[in-house]
Amino acid sequence: MTTTVSRFEAQLAPCGKSHDGESLTTEDLQGLVTEDRRYSCGCRISKEEFHDGSVHRTVVNHHGKVLVDEELRGE
Repeated sequence: MTTTVSRFEAQLAPCGKSHDGESLTTEDLQGLVTEDRRYSCGCRISKEEFHDGSVHRTVVNHHGKVLVDEELRGE
């Protein structure tokens, strides 16, 4: 399993304002990849790519409101 943590400069967060933050990517080397972006305001975006190619994406603003919660099926 590999994990990469990096900082990113200010960009548009789910709340509509520009914030910097941290990105965390984890890969299990068998096809599972998880990406988490956490903005300094508290907003976050999470994306999981599963072994079968399906993807789950969640976008939450800093008030805790879920803006997107979707699953896309792989082929």
